Amino acid sequence: MKKIMNMNKTKYILVVLLTLIIWSCNNIDLTSDQDKSFVKFYGSWNSDIGADVKEYEDGYLLLATVTSVNESNKDIVLIKTDKFGNTISVDTVMHGGGNNSAGKLLLTDDGGFLLVGTYVDTLNKNKDILINKFSSGLVSEWEQTIGSVDNNEQGISVKKASDGYIIVGTTNASDAVNGNPQGRLDILMVKINETGETEWTKNHGGDGDDESSEIIVINGGYLIVGTSDSFNEPDQSAFNIIIIKTNNSGNETDKMTYGGSFNDYGHSVIRCPEGYLIVGSNENISGGNSDAYVLKVDENNIHTIVWNKAFGTTLNDKAFDVLKTQTGYIVVGEKELTSGKAAYFINIDFEGNLIYENVWGGYDQAMYSIEQTIDGGYIMTGSSGIEGNEMICLIKVNSDGEL
Repeated sequence: MKKIMNMNKTKYILVVLLTLIIWSCNNIDLTSDQDKSFVKFYGSWNSDIGADVKEYEDGYLLLATVTSVNESNKDIVLIKTDKFGNTISVDTVMHGGGNNSAGKLLLTDDGGFLLVGTYVDTLNKNKDILINKFSSGLVSEWEQTIGSVDNNEQGISVKKASDGYIIVGTTNASDAVNGNPQGRLDILMVKINETGETEWTKNHGGDGDDESSEIIVINGGYLIVGTSDSFNEPDQSAFNIIIIKTNNSGNETDKMTYGGSFNDYGHSVIRCPEGYLIVGSNENISGGNSDAYVLKVDENNIHTIVWNKAFGTTLNDKAFDVLKTQTGYIVVGEKELTSGKAAYFINIDFEGNLIYENVWGGYDQAMYSIEQTIDGGYIMTGSSGIEGNEMICLIKVNSDGEL
């Protein structure tokens, strides 16, 4: 089920609003410590969302999905900034007339990076996984799409494998082995070599919808986290968080679902001491009232939950990304307020106990990706604004999580 083709990279100028700094100070003169914390917005008056961010070449590299000025399509865009968040360059990676979407970034050993996303093939009316490798000068070295003419594939995340790269995404292709009917979603793994050529693909799922959100490399294979309504354990129903263990060839060796009577969503996973830490959301009421949800599962037995914690209020709160620190974990997402949504920053210890939490905004902010910076602080990206009129939001905080 493979289709690979090369495409030319195109560029265009994105309308960028750079100088707004809120919640911190009104002085726009750069001082020696203003790289420690700032808030920046980028985009136009349409829907623009930051998907991932990395510290890169004494600044930051943002991967985003932006809506074109005429609102007819969405493009994948790279924004390079200096350490203060000021734009150095804006490149459109994919501008093909369809609703393309950004996935994740991966920094590579040669000083460049690789991105994964979803490309809409307007000729065949289907979606393909997009992979693009860049040099350190932001020059595209190679570009591939992987998919099938009769189905839709989406690229969600990518990691470095022992040789080449491992990509996780989704496909709506039928699968006679696992019982997935045409049109329902399966988790899709794609192994590629260093030049982007496909070595193998594997589907995981059942007769319902199974979606991936992250993949990590583990001893002897890979571990995927996502959301599924194909499988459930006792006392579970609706959508559940799912993790799937595979060997190095992508064949399933174990799986487990976590959740309750309502919908539970898995958004990210990392290795942690003697286990795996998963973040997502857990509903207390069908269709709403969700908490930001964090659970640790045993490394040797993913059926064993070591601990689980819920954070939030009686409204809708969600966790989208997590990273490990020297004292515990930082979790980011969104927290619903009576006036809207705010960016949610949660600091917990290694047992999941709350150390502190910060909430920024209140006008529909959400953070989808976080990285620790070389100065010990944190850089995160997401969106800010009313639905349909979001801007890319970049927030830098110091090591204490303060603006």
